[in-house]
Amino acid sequence: MSLRTGRRRAAVRSGRGPADPAQRAAAAPEALAAAPPRAGWLISAPDGRLTAYAPARTGGVVRWTETPEGRNGWTPAECLLPDDRLLPYLSVAHSSTGFVDLFGLRRKGDSPQAPVEIVYASQYQTGRPMTGWHTIGNPHANDAEQAAAIGAPVAVVDGSDALHVFVRNAVGGVSTRRRDPKGVWGKWTAMPCKRVREGLSAVVTRSGRIELFMPADKGVYVWRQEAPGGPLDRAPNLVFIARPDTACGTESYEGRITHYWRGEEAGEVVAYRLPAVGAPDVPPAPLGGHSGRGPLALTRCLVDGYDCTVLAQREETGTLALTAYPTELESAGAWWADTREPCEGTPALALDRNGRLVVAIIGRDGRLNVTRQRTDQQGMALEGWLRL
Repeated sequence: MSLRTGRRRAAVRSGRGPADPAQRAAAAPEALAAAPPRAGWLISAPDGRLTAYAPARTGGVVRWTETPEGRNGWTPAECLLPDDRLLPYLSVAHSSTGFVDLFGLRRKGDSPQAPVEIVYASQYQTGRPMTGWHTIGNPHANDAEQAAAIGAPVAVVDGSDALHVFVRNAVGGVSTRRRDPKGVWGKWTAMPCKRVREGLSAVVTRSGRIELFMPADKGVYVWRQEAPGGPLDRAPNLVFIARPDTACGTESYEGRITHYWRGEEAGEVVAYRLPAVGAPDVPPAPLGGHSGRGPLALTRCLVDGYDCTVLAQREETGTLALTAYPTELESAGAWWADTREPCEGTPALALDRNGRLVVAIIGRDGRLNVTRQRTDQQGMALEGWLRL
């Protein structure tokens, strides 16, 4: 299913929404966002409001929150938790109760070779103040050289309300640390794997089960929970090679996750699902997208009454492109539409309180731009851009 507009030269309807002068004036220079390095930074709260989080250009976090009225009402950009030692990276973990934890990396010195520590801050209610930064250390706490060479952390909350942090360690493996539902952190644990590439992907099903996808030099490691709150067990390795920093995934059917990544050679986006027990394996399905770079943003929404998966990427030219196809029907093909809208870093996708698709990007000026799905037209049509 392709995205469309009233003109065939572009496949997404978009315009330039009027900027709110008051909001622009409120966005001080320190409230400008850096390019998000990964998707998942647009979060829906239990009350249906959306919040966007991005690393700040000056260190810290920039946050935008929908107002209770929703629609086109957003708070001005807020610069939170400023710290000039923070690297421009965020991983956002959120629970079904609305709690949000932001994870980042912070240098412990002024040198680029200084060790880093993994830090997090918590938000307990939409739009409310956040805690300060807390550290959970580094899996190489006793080796300064190795402590400077870890990857970017990925954090998720499972169905038992336990929070899991995964990070590629300095020796090419993966280390993990867990916070139990009472808030108590366990110790760092090394998972048995090697030559892992950057760009881990962790997906949580609606039932609360985690599936972890680890691209490596000679294939892919997959670890999964059999039940929420349980241990992660190793599934058979996959023989496919994924480019670093391109893996992502979503639950495409009850308890079933579709993983996406870019192939090693051509950079084409592919989709893959682990086979059921006793079922034959099926090769990854090609979905085009050769002109894109980096990780994808993805979600599911209804298009003309059909359950569709929507994917978004940043083009090599620096603009946003999207595609949509009926969920788990990769054989239908995917036709990518370049919106020509400048996009810094990875875009984000979410559903609003009415179930409509919301697309969010950071513009070249460091501000948030959002658009929503139109339901008064057939196909995937988007409103004009709202520039915050």
